[in-house]
Order: sequence, then C-alpha cells, then structure tokens
Amino acid sequence: MLTSEACIKQFRDDYSLRLSKTLLSVYEISIRQMISFCEKPYNEVTTRDIRSWLKHLYESGYKSSSIKTKMFGLRLFYKYCLEEGLITHNPVESIPLPKDRDKLPHYLTIEQLVQLRLLCEGDLKLRAIIEVFYATGVRVSELVNMRLEDINWSERMIRIPKGKGKKERIVLFTNECAEHLNSYLQERRDELPFVFVNRSETNAVTIWSVGYWLRPFGEKMGVHLSPHTLRHTFAAHLALKGMPLASIQALLGHDNPKNTIIYTRLHQEAQKQMYEQWM
Repeated sequence: MLTSEACIKQFRDDYSLRLSKTLLSVYEISIRQMISFCEKPYNEVTTRDIRSWLKHLYESGYKSSSIKTKMFGLRLFYKYCLEEGLITHNPVESIPLPKDRDKLPHYLTIEQLVQLRLLCEGDLKLRAIIEVFYATGVRVSELVNMRLEDINWSERMIRIPKGKGKKERIVLFTNECAEHLNSYLQERRDELPFVFVNRSETNAVTIWSVGYWLRPFGEKMGVHLSPHTLRHTFAAHLALKGMPLASIQALLGHDNPKNTIIYTRLHQEAQKQMYEQWM
C-alpha cells in the first residue's frame, strides 16, 4: 500500500498535464492540510474526519469559496485513489459542497482574544492598538488618523472627527484600554500629534503597517487576523453581552444598509447563542 506521501506524488504526476500548475498546487496543499489535521494516512481517513476538518476551516475564518476549492481537490484526489484501487470507499462522496452565502463577519472568540493578548505581551504599541480596536470598534483608517488631542482621558472617550462619510462621532474606551494606551504613550520620545506612530517615530502609522504587524499573530493562532477582524470582534462581543443592535450600529458609525443587514445577522446569531446557553 502506498504511503500518503507516495500517493500524493503519484496523484500530482498523473494530473500534471491535465490541470494547471497553480490549481494542482492548491489541490495538493489542501490534501496535505487535511491529512495533517486528521493525523491519519489518506486511506484511513473517514467521512467524519473530513467533516471535522471542514468545521475547523469554518471556525478558522475560511470563506465558503476557499473551502469549496479545497473540497474539489479532495474529491478529485479520492476519486483517483478509488480508480487506482488504493481505497475501497470514498470518504468525500457523501459530503456536499458548501453553499455560497453571505457569511457572518469573522470575529475572534473570547478564548482567541485572550490568546492574542498573551502573544503580543511585551509589544506596548501593538498591545495598545489591539485594545483600541477591541474597545472602540474603529476602522483602521480612523485609528491611523487618531490624534492625541481627540482623547478625553477623564471621560474615556475619543472623538473621531473624520469617520467614513466625513461624519464625526464619539467612541468610548475601557479602563484596560486606557492602561495599555497610556503605557505605550509613556514610552514614546517623539512629539508627534498622532496616537500611533511608525517604527522610526517620524510620522503616523500607516494602514498597511497595522495589517502587516497583526498578520503573524493570526498565523500563530491559525485564524485570519486583520484590523477588520478586531472591529467585527468588538461588535460581536457587545452583541453577545446583549447590547441593542441600534447602539452597536451607532458606535460603529454605520449608515450603509448593506452593513446594517450583515450586523443584524450577526446580532441575531449572538442572541441565538445566548439563548442556547440558557437552555
């Protein structure tokens, strides 16, 4: 019986002239990812194992379209294995492809948020950025333009003078956020007016840099992590705590009907989770 490695190589070689190099590479990565997750040889993987892997992908924030592509790869691989007499049962055959749909905004669970905080301990700026995102729900464009003069420390409020649509609003922040933000500001040696500055302390931090700094932590956690993930986390956790949808929308600065629909669905899902916890 072929080993998993030998089987994947044989599959790749046999399909090298039938599929594009890029697509074949995507399929191979998906097959290896599934086998690694299941911790079994390809010929011992069951339908239940694959369903568990798919659940893991959904929980990790993969889009339905990405999961569908991975499933196409698995279907082709196991169809090949069956035709070659390497297996007697196709474990993917009875699993339907995921339906394309508007997914709920991806957000971190409480446990993942705790993990993220632990991973970035020691980096005062990144820790402060994470807390500001989580406490205020601001957009990354609003965070990089945030100025020291806009912070009201006594009331724990931040004025967002030029939010999306040029509309001003006020966001609130927690004591924990205040502590980490203050710790970061105390270590600064520049006199720039911005709340967050670049590594060389010569200008405001850029949108690209914030996303770049967050990415490695998401990879360590095995989830998609971006500034927008933290904005969604802010909204989702408030919904889970029972805050009315209208209040969350006001804090987010939303007036786009499409965004309203998405967060309405998120709020409904949160209400459902709260209900199930009590039943």
